[in-house]
Amino acid sequence: MSRLVLQIPPIVVLTVFVILMWYAELLFPFLALAFGLHSSVPVLVAFLGLFLIFISSITFYRCGTTLNPLKPELTSTLVTSGPYRYSRNPIYVGLALMLLGWGVYLQNLASLFCVLVFVLYINRFQIFPEEESLAQKFGDEFEIYKSSVNRWL
Repeated sequence: MSRLVLQIPPIVVLTVFVILMWYAELLFPFLALAFGLHSSVPVLVAFLGLFLIFISSITFYRCGTTLNPLKPELTSTLVTSGPYRYSRNPIYVGLALMLLGWGVYLQNLASLFCVLVFVLYINRFQIFPEEESLAQKFGDEFEIYKSSVNRWL
């Protein structure tokens, strides 16, 4: 399992989970839910996630550091502004919101469960190694940031 650490780009992981959620909805129709929400709600949730990713990416760009999630050692600046004031991982929050929007659209418990599995996967194979790299590179500055800003929300 440790071979998966920082090996699969998060956008690929997102795509795999989108497909898994669709299959889960097909395989487990008995887990269908009826939210009674307007059809625009899942679209708004997904677009909120996309907007958060966009704003977070611009923040990285303005700080002049890498956006490459597979090479956190290339980070030149510890980004703590913009959405990073509220979450250490707003891009991953955005990805999770996009999946949540998809899950609400599918209205299936198995599909929504996949969002939790996505969060657990990203924590283990992406965030933990990234944070280890940031701790080595930025030391006390990262520890102070880590103690004052939540990982997700």
